[in-house]
Amino acid sequence: MTIHRLIAGALSFLNGYNVKATIKLQNVFMFCKIAALVGVILIGVVWMSLGNMDNFKNSFEGTTTNPGKIAKAFYSGIFSYSGWNYLNFMTEELKNPFVNLPRAIYISLPLVTGIYVLANMAYLSVLSPDAMVSSDAIAVTFGNA
Repeated sequence: MTIHRLIAGALSFLNGYNVKATIKLQNVFMFCKIAALVGVILIGVVWMSLGNMDNFKNSFEGTTTNPGKIAKAFYSGIFSYSGWNYLNFMTEELKNPFVNLPRAIYISLPLVTGIYVLANMAYLSVLSPDAMVSSDAIAVTFGNA
């Protein structure tokens, strides 16, 4: 039996046995992911503050102004932020959904968008666009650079 099956089984058991513990575990995972992204952002800020801005020169060279291709790029990129479309499904579980759902939308969407845009800027500050395209795992390539 592989390790990922054991982990999936343990998490499924935990979810069925104690939902509050599952929520706490999800919060731990969320904070760990945010901390890792903030670490990437800080590395990128330090890298850029040292004058390493070469990857941002001529950033839009060779790009297109075709509206169809731009729309396709936005449509492809929106899946990075796909949590927004699940907010309406959780209204039954919210206390006072008329107040808390808009609050969740107004806080989470800009926060997640900002974190990912800044993380991508950090990646681009260290890695060239060609290195990002050819990488199987950008964060690993970023860490190795």
